[in-house]
Amino acid sequence: MNKVKICGLTKLDDAILCAKLKVDFVGFIFYKPSPRFIEVKRAKTICNALSKYPIKKVGVFVDEEHFRINKIAKELSLDYVQLHGNESPSFTNKIKCKTIKAFSVSSVANNDYTKYNVDYLLFDTFNKELRGGTGKTFDWKLISGVVNREDIILSGGLSIENINSAIKESNTSFFDICSGVEESPGIKDVKKLETIVRLIKL
Repeated sequence: MNKVKICGLTKLDDAILCAKLKVDFVGFIFYKPSPRFIEVKRAKTICNALSKYPIKKVGVFVDEEHFRINKIAKELSLDYVQLHGNESPSFTNKIKCKTIKAFSVSSVANNDYTKYNVDYLLFDTFNKELRGGTGKTFDWKLISGVVNREDIILSGGLSIENINSAIKESNTSFFDICSGVEESPGIKDVKKLETIVRLIKL
């Protein structure tokens, strides 16, 4: 069964809709330069409301101090921490939570991911200005060498227009959606969200 993560949530209504649609993971971005940044206090309110649902809660961080990550993860009862910066393999070992490590893919793939002992590897589109949420895809063939396909989360510009191609061509089964289901950064489009979850879960 395919899995889906909806990232960049900032509204309680959007989070509850994700839970009711049986989205597997939701992501909250604790990186201030992001247009989808959410304050911890607001995220805690949403996480508390999600506690009665079997949905996994993910905190997204970029080059943050490990003690602050662990503090927020504990306070919000996060299920996963997603590291979306230049965090080293040794840094990931300091995280007291299940971990997703993101890697930016440009025109050339590298094997940096093999150095990390994490729960999931997330591959996103490279952009020197942004950390995710680019709205652009990358050449999925560049990650064809990753042996453990069940450990991959595919990200980067996924939308209702290309999700069927991603499912058929990427040889992965876990998809991270952000800008592709938005009205504006951090605000989800209900119809797009409902449609993409249905397409992924077919």
